[in-house]
Amino acid sequence: MFSVSSSSELRITCFHFSGVLWCLNSPGATDSAREIFDVFVPDDPITVSVGEDVVLECQVVPDISLNTLEVRWFTSDSASPVHLYTGGQDRPDVQDKDYQGRTELFKDEFPRGNASLKLKKIKVSDEGNYTCYIDSKTHHDQAVIDLKVEEFGHQPWVHVEESSKGRLCVVCQSDGWYPEPLIHWENGKGEDVTAQSETEFIQDSTGLITVQSHINVTSDSVNKFSCFMGKQFFSKIQEAHLQISDEFFPRVSAWLVIFWVFVVLVITAIAVDVMIHRKEDKKIKELEWFFTLEGYDKVELNCVSVTLDVETANPQLVVSEDLKSFRLTRTQRSLPDTEKRFTNWDCALGSEGFTSGRHYWEVEVGKMLDWNLGVASESVERKRPVSLIPENGFWTLGRVEDQFYMNSSPRSPLPVGLIPRKMGVYLSYESGTVSFYNVDTKSHLHTFTGNKFTGKLYPFFGASDYTSLGIFPVYYFFERLFFPRISC
Repeated sequence: MFSVSSSSELRITCFHFSGVLWCLNSPGATDSAREIFDVFVPDDPITVSVGEDVVLECQVVPDISLNTLEVRWFTSDSASPVHLYTGGQDRPDVQDKDYQGRTELFKDEFPRGNASLKLKKIKVSDEGNYTCYIDSKTHHDQAVIDLKVEEFGHQPWVHVEESSKGRLCVVCQSDGWYPEPLIHWENGKGEDVTAQSETEFIQDSTGLITVQSHINVTSDSVNKFSCFMGKQFFSKIQEAHLQISDEFFPRVSAWLVIFWVFVVLVITAIAVDVMIHRKEDKKIKELEWFFTLEGYDKVELNCVSVTLDVETANPQLVVSEDLKSFRLTRTQRSLPDTEKRFTNWDCALGSEGFTSGRHYWEVEVGKMLDWNLGVASESVERKRPVSLIPENGFWTLGRVEDQFYMNSSPRSPLPVGLIPRKMGVYLSYESGTVSFYNVDTKSHLHTFTGNKFTGKLYPFFGASDYTSLGIFPVYYFFERLFFPRISC
């Protein structure tokens, strides 16, 4: 900053702010003139990502000291400030509770008229206009700055599902967006087929948005689809691609069309039609299983050789020497009660934990009547009774007698005709999904979606039954499937 005086009554003050040179006419340096000032903030909006810190710039001109002035930052209500400095000190007692512990003024810059505010750990709800208000009791001025919040979502997950009408549809799903991203679909010819899609946006408790877009697939569709999600004008995008084999759309031959013409063969034609639909339904299930495990091409599936961690096992569980099975006993064994050991649930964790990637393993539950399987966070409660639900760090399915259910709040029964004796568990860390499969029927049971995993996750095994529970070798199952692209 510099000043040029043309008389005792006029002073031209120039300063740099936000990359611009500002020059103002200001009164001479009399005592009354020093009370006259202007407040400046940047003209352009400030954009910041969720979780980051941001500085909202505010400068008083001329650069009078702010130590004895009131510095008030607020949004819509000045009586509930984002931050208030008055009487020579901060006033957190009157601060808006949503901003408590997240704001800071640069008091060492007060002598130079710098009233900028640092706002920490940005949330979606922080977006809006912020007013920088300066008051010297004889004069006051204010200026408004616009804060924009954005978050670029995660890599989309593309998979195939069966629609309510019995048809196939390709689903593109991603979470962690703000604001709502643009969605664009292309077929294998590079044609825009976005108009054929339906998209749903779901906002979670933090304000971030989960996107789920789907497009129906028919036998005459091009068999390749690409899904793109991104900001306005697609200046930055996330994308995923999916190729569907033609064999999943069986075509009716010419002789079968003629066959339907003959009335005398109606019964035979109906029987043939039923067989075709059964075959198509089986292919749909296998296709859904395959693409759920396969995901997008850039990530490799890891078929885990899981072993049990004896240090986590409840004292009533006896773990086999090969660490592949355990059974519940009626006696409480004397074992060291370490931080890792479960003492309330009759359960144990796998030895290996995961912080990334896609992993699959299988468990033999046999005729056990009481068990729980899935994934648990390293930080779960191990000493006190808690529910095995996602809110407590557990993503599990379970059985009690003849009931089969997913552990959620409230507990949700699963409509399964045949309770599985062999379970497959699939974890996709980056996609935030945990899926369960009936290995015997090669069918999908349930998927926990929309999770944002942090920390290490472990395979979870629990049983309150005196029958043995065992971990099944994965390679045996995949040798029986006709999916050579999966390598375990």
